[in-house]
Amino acid sequence: MNSLSLILRILAIVAALAAGALFFVSKGKLADQQAATQKAEQTTAAVQAELGTANERVTALEGSLKNEREALADEKRKLESSRSEMYTARQEVSRTQQQLSAAKKNAEELESTAKRLRSDLLDAEQSVASASKESEIAQLNERIAELEKSNADLNESLEAEKFSASTARPAAAANTGSTGSLATGGSYSSNFSPSASQPLPTASIGAKTTIQSLSSENGLVVLANNPELGLSPGVEVKVIKDLKSLGKIRVVQVTDDLVVANILPGANGRAMTAGSTVSLLR
Repeated sequence: MNSLSLILRILAIVAALAAGALFFVSKGKLADQQAATQKAEQTTAAVQAELGTANERVTALEGSLKNEREALADEKRKLESSRSEMYTARQEVSRTQQQLSAAKKNAEELESTAKRLRSDLLDAEQSVASASKESEIAQLNERIAELEKSNADLNESLEAEKFSASTARPAAAANTGSTGSLATGGSYSSNFSPSASQPLPTASIGAKTTIQSLSSENGLVVLANNPELGLSPGVEVKVIKDLKSLGKIRVVQVTDDLVVANILPGANGRAMTAGSTVSLLR
């Protein structure tokens, strides 16, 4: 019985020692846990602070993301609008290219037509010029024949005057020998009266006038008017200079001092100069 109580006492002492040891051990662990808890709380506070900062950053990033999304949406709308405008511009460019192609084709056709018309006009002018030259040459030949006939008549008249003068000289010499008027200083009087010589006509073609002004671009020529011309609106006359035909003109307007006329096709307008004297032949 004593041994049992001793054992129980020993067990109680061991238990007390174990409890004390456990108490000290647990107290050290509790301190460590408190230190760890404080450290954890500090870490938690730092983490919470960082988390708050991160939340603020996230909020800012969300705002930025929202703004970026809105900007992206605007850019998408602008892109769609640009695509639409580009598509419309492409259609306009295609339509313009088609119009340019049609215009070029029309221009080529018009150019070919203009070339053909120029060729036809040149042929017509050459035909008119050749026909006009033939008629002018015929008229000039007729005028030359008239002038040659007039020249022949003048030569005959001149020969007759020479013959009359040669027959009159011996009679005048005989009258001078029979009278002593020259020796005595008297005045000489002859009964010979030569026939009056006819004035020689000048070789001219048509009435003469002066070119006052000339406009090759408008095809107009202004002449000095005089009663010898006898021109009226609508009359066509030939312009002759130095016995050469320069072409035809058609009278448009007649005043007391001036005559305005159109230069007809085939005329040599370059040879008509302001201030030059020309003749007009109907």
